[in-house]
Amino acid sequence: MKDYKIELSFLGYGQGLPLFTVYRQPRSPSSSLDDRSIRGYSLPVEDDKEDRKDYWISFEPREGFDAFSVHPDYNRHLTIQALSLALKKSAKRNLAPNDFDDSKSFYREVCLNFTDYLEGTEQLVCEPYYLRDLDQYGWLLDFHFKLKPGVAFSRKVQQLSLSLDKNYKRNLNAYIDRKRRILKFYEARKEIFDNCRLEGQSDSLILNDEFSELDSSVLQSKLYFFSNNKTSRGQYIGLKDYGPLRPIKLIPKLIFIFEERYRYSARKLATAILGTKDQVSSTFPGFSKLFKANPFIDSNPIVIQDSSLESFQGALELVKEKNEDGYALIPILVLPHDGDNGYLEHKAIFANAGIPSQVCTLRIIDDQNSLKWSIANIALQVFCKCGGSPWKVRPTSVDSLIIGIGQSHRRMPNADGDGIERFFAFSVMTDNSGLFKEIEVLADHKNEKDYLTGLRSSLSAILKKSSGSYRRVVLHTSFRLKKKEIQAIQDTVNSVSSQKTDGTCQFAVVKINQKNRFFGFNPETNNLVPYEGSYVKLGAGEYLMWFEGIYQDRSTVNKAFPGPTHVHILKTEGDRHIPENELLQDLLNLSGANWRGFNAKSVPVSVFYCHLIAEMVRDFQEKGLPMPAVTDLKPWFL
Repeated sequence: MKDYKIELSFLGYGQGLPLFTVYRQPRSPSSSLDDRSIRGYSLPVEDDKEDRKDYWISFEPREGFDAFSVHPDYNRHLTIQALSLALKKSAKRNLAPNDFDDSKSFYREVCLNFTDYLEGTEQLVCEPYYLRDLDQYGWLLDFHFKLKPGVAFSRKVQQLSLSLDKNYKRNLNAYIDRKRRILKFYEARKEIFDNCRLEGQSDSLILNDEFSELDSSVLQSKLYFFSNNKTSRGQYIGLKDYGPLRPIKLIPKLIFIFEERYRYSARKLATAILGTKDQVSSTFPGFSKLFKANPFIDSNPIVIQDSSLESFQGALELVKEKNEDGYALIPILVLPHDGDNGYLEHKAIFANAGIPSQVCTLRIIDDQNSLKWSIANIALQVFCKCGGSPWKVRPTSVDSLIIGIGQSHRRMPNADGDGIERFFAFSVMTDNSGLFKEIEVLADHKNEKDYLTGLRSSLSAILKKSSGSYRRVVLHTSFRLKKKEIQAIQDTVNSVSSQKTDGTCQFAVVKINQKNRFFGFNPETNNLVPYEGSYVKLGAGEYLMWFEGIYQDRSTVNKAFPGPTHVHILKTEGDRHIPENELLQDLLNLSGANWRGFNAKSVPVSVFYCHLIAEMVRDFQEKGLPMPAVTDLKPWFL
């Protein structure tokens, strides 16, 4: 595929950084300090970078601390912290207090404030960063709209966040608008960068005037497989033209559950799912035509008194009585508008019983336009929960198991220590074609030590078992996992791979971070949007990827495309012979395997499904609700 340049929103110090001064005190492994302005870093004892010790570091003179001159490469984390402090001090010297935000002193980023609205404030977010590929320190710059406390999400907020244009339509110029704001805000606050000095230096740092350009490559486009191995570049079109990859084996039996006052809305939803002559959406032909299965709607719906836990428990018992051979049973609940409408209580009750269910709120059903655009996605979720597989993606050539790892820890705000009462981790398994396999609990403990031991043990068993069936096993983790959890995963992979000396199975660990301050632009096109599947290398094992973007053969923009995802291929003993571009290709492919909707978020399902489950489990824990039967093979969490 075509290679080209991507303009990263990064301004670097092209001339490098000078030495800077810190104040340090030897730090023992067991020592601790209450002062959050003092942090621990490893530094050379003298000038020999290999002879190192751990120190407490202060950027201000302090009793018991000795001055020390630091070369920027002695400890890059320390240098980045020094840059953050330098910009914060420059902001305080040159700006009014309301023009910047450094309230989150623990974080390295500096937020510069601009236009203030009733809904919030426009900001230029500046994060210090070391770009390994260019061997440069500098600043990642990004636009952000900071919502004010208590302000509800609205179309106006979407407009101010650049996802909608001035006419409240999809902002097809989102990349152009973002770049303009970043450059405009940077020029307006250039003085604080020009007056930025490291500790112990009298001269200001000299920042490049233009964004850095990085070499970019483009992966193979996503391709979807349907019935009889027919292929299409589009999910909906392919499903409509060829039928689902794997049809439902049993007859879908839909049981509607609602309060009496919502009977008309339930009937409206049932009509829309069937796609009768009264169907709401002309773009949805009906369940049977799209999914090649004729759903049976139970003529005796379950009428509940309210959206309470007791009502849902009673409904569950009635649903169980209606279960019979030959049918794939799916309860469909009609609930009040969004908010505390009983959704969590219902989901916990039914998931705990191993029964996948579907929910639709009155906000969707009673709004003609909302139901028109939502009914196809609702039907898709019902189809998947009945055991069908709508499509799969074209995989790489190596047969691989993808294990997404997620966690949901129950926190107690008033507890001692880290405030965590329960540690819970699970895995979501797919193959690299995106076909959902299963969910498995990895660890469920009340203290961290037992939790990490359980995590290692369960993961080791899965890896050993799967290594006999797959040539490659790849673990996908999100940025939400703690350092100790990531280390436990790496250690387990190393241990298992060291035992597989015959080379029949390869292992890799990939960390995926959607929430980052990276952004980039395509200078080849007027809309500045990178091509779908583009990636740039930031350093050893580190990449930026665009899961969505324009096509090389069709550069028109039809939506507001998101920014890049940061990918870090972690070093393990089992990845020695795995080409990194193949790991990236699997990530891109899996971003199209999301069965939650036809236009669902383009994120690898290995991570996206974990996020869905983690958020749901966390909410169950906070409300003291029963835990789901997570080993159920149907994707109940969609």
